Amino acid sequence: MGRGRPSKKISQKTPIVRTGRPVSEKIVTCVVYKKPTGKKHYLNTYINYELDSIISNRKHNPLIPDNYEIIEIGIGKSYIKKYMKEFNIKEITTKD
Repeated sequence: MGRGRPSKKISQKTPIVRTGRPVSEKIVTCVVYKKPTGKKHYLNTYINYELDSIISNRKHNPLIPDNYEIIEIGIGKSYIKKYMKEFNIKEITTKD
């Protein structure tokens, strides 16, 4: 009846059960490229990036520079092991 703060009532809420579409996993895009001055192949993995934004060179700061040669692109985690074995790659660079 006072004009102060309302009293806090402690109540237990029932947990909300969501019955919709399950949360999907993050999309992993793997890109194998090589620099113009060398034979070594590099592997970059991009999480939740669209394929068009990776390939596009119209950005101010592109993800892969224009002078690099893109060898292969794959969507999915399975391509990481495949490309590491195929191109004898030791390191992976990941960008979120």
